[in-house]
Amino acid sequence: MEGLLKNQKPAKRRYSIYLTPLSPNRKNVFFRMPAFLSRIAEHLKGLGSRLAGALRRDTKITRTAVLSCIGLLVCGAVFLVCFAIASPELPPGSLTSTINDVAENYNISDNYASSQVVLLPGEEQNWAALTAFDDGEEETGAGAPVVDRSTDLEYRIRPGETLSEIAYSYGISYDLLAYYNNISNANRIRVGTVIKIPSLDHERTAAQAMARQPRRNTAPARSTPRSVRIAFESRDNGEQGGAGLTVQFRIVDPPAENLQSFEWDFGDGKRGFRPNPSYEYTTPKTYVVRLTARDAAGAVYRSNPLYVDIPHPGSVREHNTTRFVTLSSPDEYFVAEGSIVKVARYQDLSQAPLDLSESDKYLTKVRFERPGYYGLTILQANNIEQYYSVFVSPIPTMHADSFEEDFNWYRTQFNTGTTSNCGPASASMAIGWALGRYFPVSSVRQTIGWQGDGGTSFEELLRVIKNQEIPAYISPIRSVQNIKDVIDSGNIAIILFHTDGVRTSRADPAADLFGKYYNDSVGHYIVIKGYSLNGEYLVTHDPIPSDWGVNSFRYGDELSMIGRNRYYASNELLRSLRRADMIVVPRINP
Repeated sequence: MEGLLKNQKPAKRRYSIYLTPLSPNRKNVFFRMPAFLSRIAEHLKGLGSRLAGALRRDTKITRTAVLSCIGLLVCGAVFLVCFAIASPELPPGSLTSTINDVAENYNISDNYASSQVVLLPGEEQNWAALTAFDDGEEETGAGAPVVDRSTDLEYRIRPGETLSEIAYSYGISYDLLAYYNNISNANRIRVGTVIKIPSLDHERTAAQAMARQPRRNTAPARSTPRSVRIAFESRDNGEQGGAGLTVQFRIVDPPAENLQSFEWDFGDGKRGFRPNPSYEYTTPKTYVVRLTARDAAGAVYRSNPLYVDIPHPGSVREHNTTRFVTLSSPDEYFVAEGSIVKVARYQDLSQAPLDLSESDKYLTKVRFERPGYYGLTILQANNIEQYYSVFVSPIPTMHADSFEEDFNWYRTQFNTGTTSNCGPASASMAIGWALGRYFPVSSVRQTIGWQGDGGTSFEELLRVIKNQEIPAYISPIRSVQNIKDVIDSGNIAIILFHTDGVRTSRADPAADLFGKYYNDSVGHYIVIKGYSLNGEYLVTHDPIPSDWGVNSFRYGDELSMIGRNRYYASNELLRSLRRADMIVVPRINP
């Protein structure tokens, strides 16, 4: 994700709530809540007095009648409580509609310090908009998740991680993290070792202590580093996906002959000390490469970053054999030639939630009993196994992607070089969808560059997309219908919203597909690629991964891609927009 809000103290914000007007049959129904509650209290008080007086009388029949009434009231209350506990939970749409209905009738400001009710003119009254941002905020995506660095944090090293990757994710110098943990050889760290992430105060103290350490090179260094420009060429290590790349790095300017010492950071914790090294990458992720060099006078040169992308084979068409299927309704059938021999995450077919009543060894016609993600292995007539990644929508929807795709164009931000890549990840998805081929997130970031916390704008993303000869454009958003028209035309859209405006999934996000699956409070880019037929939800491809610390192989199964096909309430998204526009992307090569 991109960011300007990271580690910033929230300023006092202005809240303006645009509310949908009441329907015609309820225009004259207004309740004064304080007076209404006061009347109920008076009635209850009078009823209590009459019951108490009846109990003080000596008439046996009266006492029996009163006690019977009290018993019935108690039984009724117990029944209602039991019914509330045992009854099924309201569906997300009903809950959202109920809350909005109450807010619209009573003008509830949700405990905000100040609010203003404004009715939009004309046709714009059919959606609600909540503005909760300062006028000075820029229209960019926001940054990495906020981490409390008031005290030291303990971090356990996981398989495949490097010290430089850990340091980068916390915004700490690689050398400082090694120094703080007394690590003499940062290339030899053990899985399971617990290291300390210094607090902000301890980071400053450690940096001062490092500066006082004697330097090995006593040559005087310039106070301001000079720039050195680097580039690379790469080649595939094999035709099969996952074989990786061999990368040849080179110094462009100034010439390598003008420099004396070289230290390359290859982005995986390893270092190189030759002027134009060659390096091999095998693990899928994006590696950030930098060079620090010195000349004969001791002047320091620091390079531009390079982003070397090793895609997972499941995300590249030429290396991928998976067929991606989207079922737009729970009642829709999945049909394929051959028979199902395996369902991912289930030991045998009898445990999988499938209705196989119309399937045989020649034809699979199956309906899924639960929505979500499924991995199906089908044995075809030629005894060749074909793997399908199937998504089953929980509600009837309209999707821009076709019934069957031959590659997965969804991208996460995980291991893309930085956690501030929601804009580039969304542009990467849009380009991949439009052209039908893999386009690295790193290529978008390389084109845009890096400024501040990495925030990107609509104009920068649009420029990268149009550079691929895709006729994308910026269009205003005035209602949900504007987005639905884009999807109905066979296009997708990129929007920018604030994540506080969308509710979080109430259950396991792999099963509860409604709502966001993270707790970030930032501006954020996502792709809109569908909508529910009742208009209550927009179907999104959200590039934030479910976690920032594990699972580099985000395309190894279906459940790790929980940002793919998320259902966000339409009114929640529209009232939390950071910019009332969208980037519309048409399809060129399906």
